[in-house]
Amino acid sequence: MTRSCRPASPGIGSLRARHAACWAPLLATAMLAGAMTQLGCSPDFKDGLGPRVPSPNVSGRVEREGVAATAVDASVRNPSNDSTIADAKTDANGAYALGAPMGVWEIKVKGNLSGDFASVTRGFSISSAGQQVSMSPLDIFAYQATLVAPADAATLQVPSGSNPVTFRWSPPAHPTLSARAQVYDASGQAVWFSAKSPDTSAVWDGTGNQGAYAGVGAAAGLYTWRVKFDLPDSSEARMSSRRVTFQ
Repeated sequence: MTRSCRPASPGIGSLRARHAACWAPLLATAMLAGAMTQLGCSPDFKDGLGPRVPSPNVSGRVEREGVAATAVDASVRNPSNDSTIADAKTDANGAYALGAPMGVWEIKVKGNLSGDFASVTRGFSISSAGQQVSMSPLDIFAYQATLVAPADAATLQVPSGSNPVTFRWSPPAHPTLSARAQVYDASGQAVWFSAKSPDTSAVWDGTGNQGAYAGVGAAAGLYTWRVKFDLPDSSEARMSSRRVTFQ
């Protein structure tokens, strides 16, 4: 409270009136907090907007070749802008429980051991208040998938129609539906994605097809590239990125 609750004069009536005026907002806040607790929400009065995220209503498990994957970062994310709205670590059973309001979201889990995918995601939606979502297990293990070429920190000529760059990878020793190479600039903005296919390589002539880079030829500079796999269980798995400098 920014203003003093002391009365301007020692009058009893004035004192009672001022105390009532000072404590009424606090009493209302306490009553609202109690009501929200009964509804299973976590109140947040810092900016006056009330509760941000409901109590955990999205649960699932992360595995590594069928075994519980512990201490793995799991989060609920907005796929339209990559923002995170809730996060937690998996417990000793590989389980997580997170809260998500109504909307379209995705679960993202991050590999934390050598041999894991960098991340695995799966989309879901919440269509009504109080809806509970139980996700099928996500497998963080990469099953020997690797990026083959270009090597990390490689330096190549700027790709063009006459001098394209070929991205190569080894797929997981596990069923996949398709894969695609993805190129990003030094700030993380998407530059080019190859078409989804069962191939293990993709050729780029240097012309971007994402966002502001659509139809624009690549300039000299630092880029990163990675491969994303579409898996039969409707999840998407991403490899760790490699750097490449075009000059």
